[in-house]
Amino acid sequence: MPRQASGPWPLLELASHVNLPPTAYQRGVAALRQFQAAERQVPLQRGSETRAWLHPDKPPRGTLVMYHGFTAGTWQYEHLAPLAFQAGFNVFVPRLPGHGVKSPSGDEDPGQLPRSTQWEAYRHFGDRTLGIARQLGGPVSVLGLSVGGNVALDVAERHREVRCTVAYAPFLWPRHERVDRLFRLVGAFDFLFADRAGPSLDGFTHSWGPECRQETISGQRPGHSYFPASAVYAAARYGTDVIRASARGQSVLQVFVTAADDAADEAAIRTLFANWGNSSRGLYRYSASEGIPHPMVHPREDRGRGHTSRLYALTMGVLQGETPLQRDEP
Repeated sequence: MPRQASGPWPLLELASHVNLPPTAYQRGVAALRQFQAAERQVPLQRGSETRAWLHPDKPPRGTLVMYHGFTAGTWQYEHLAPLAFQAGFNVFVPRLPGHGVKSPSGDEDPGQLPRSTQWEAYRHFGDRTLGIARQLGGPVSVLGLSVGGNVALDVAERHREVRCTVAYAPFLWPRHERVDRLFRLVGAFDFLFADRAGPSLDGFTHSWGPECRQETISGQRPGHSYFPASAVYAAARYGTDVIRASARGQSVLQVFVTAADDAADEAAIRTLFANWGNSSRGLYRYSASEGIPHPMVHPREDRGRGHTSRLYALTMGVLQGETPLQRDEP
């Protein structure tokens, strides 16, 4: 069974008993432990914590970093991550900045999500987690959903060592027409007046609806059911920067999109895909009739479509060296 990174490995214990210097791999495991220890100082909803599946020595296939979706948590990969581990990867699933935080009363607290002027927090987070992944054994591959897809793409664009990138419905820009117009207007004012317009969105709150709220309260869906509009704007600002740098992407790329997506703009995703620097890339599109939602990677969120097993198989094939998939359904 896959083992969670929750305590020291026997190798680390042996080194301390006989005063042997730690190996590079042991130092990587220790860096991961420190990352998790720092996180334990933050009050978190159960299911939001950073997770890791680690082999006792350098993994045969390298390390895979999985970035979860906006306002969700690391639980989104609780089924896919063990499959990657069993295939020979070390798997590192870090909690996105500000996500999963709870208030002293135990309720969700979206107040720590990166806001309009803090979008680079996602970039710094990507660099930090890649640094840990390097020490856990290469080559390194990255994978992400929604805003986590933005992080995965950004990491691959700026670090040529990344071997493979998988992005599920990356949130590069919002799909909703009114939100699109609002964000373009705010962006224009930010450009002219040194980022003074974006913070005005702090006063507006968006909600995923009462059903999501109840799931969050009950613990079925750890994360955030409501959040400031400026947090979405921060994600979109980050996405536009990721699009601009897409020609620098040299890793193998697999993108999954769905015509039923109600959050991520498909045109923005296609622009990034077309500009990606490596010709070894594939775009797999679910048709509108298939009804696959934006958060497509966990059975809890696929609306009973039962597609996730197939998605996992396609993902693992690309990660293990198969040719990226092309499927452009209407």
